Order: sequence, then structure tokens, then C-alpha cells
Amino acid sequence: MIAVIDDDPSMRIALESLLRLYEYNLAIYDSAKSFLASNIAGYCSCVISDLNMPAMSGIELECQLRHLGCEIPIIIITASRGSALSDYTRSGGICHLLTKPFRSEQLMDHLATVLGGSKL
Repeated sequence: MIAVIDDDPSMRIALESLLRLYEYNLAIYDSAKSFLASNIAGYCSCVISDLNMPAMSGIELECQLRHLGCEIPIIIITASRGSALSDYTRSGGICHLLTKPFRSEQLMDHLATVLGGSKL
């Protein structure tokens, strides 16, 4: 199960369409809080999350998951650029960082790396 979390409806639709094309099992959320409230984290193999969302950012989500003992690989998607974000990615639990705009092949490559080439 892959969780997709993004407050932008068009981005959620695009990610869902792409990942369903590759036959991934998905759970789609419009916020980090709704994802956490679903109690599905323990069933997820990967989280793909936007960085900047209202109420809880992708980094705050990562911190909350670690606090709960969930070691789910996280791929962050962002329009932000900066060395602080790159430094955090290298030191923390965020597996991959994709900067918008990105090619679908980049996301699929990151997913293959995170999932070890399997579809879960």
C-alpha cells in the first residue's frame, strides 16, 4: 500500500492516475492529519507526500510517524528549493526529495528504489 498525501486536488489526481497505471495499491489523502487519523500507516510500504500543506507539513508528518514508531519510507514532493531541506533529507527519514516540476520516470525510479522493485 502506498499513501499519497497532497492538499492540491490536481496533484492528487495526477499521482493517483500515474500510480494506478503501474497497478500500485493506493490510499489517497488530502492532508497529513487525515492520513494519521486513518490508522493505515502500519499497512503502508511508502508515503508520497507534499512538503507544504496546511496544518502539518511533510516534514512534520515524518517526525510524527517516527514518534509513533513507524519507519515508513517517505518521498517528499516540493516546489521549494534550499540547502536546509536537502540537509534534512540526508540526515532524516525522508528517503527521496522530488522538486516540482519532475518527470513521472523520476518518481517511478524513487519508488522502485524504496520498494526494492516490487509493487505493493
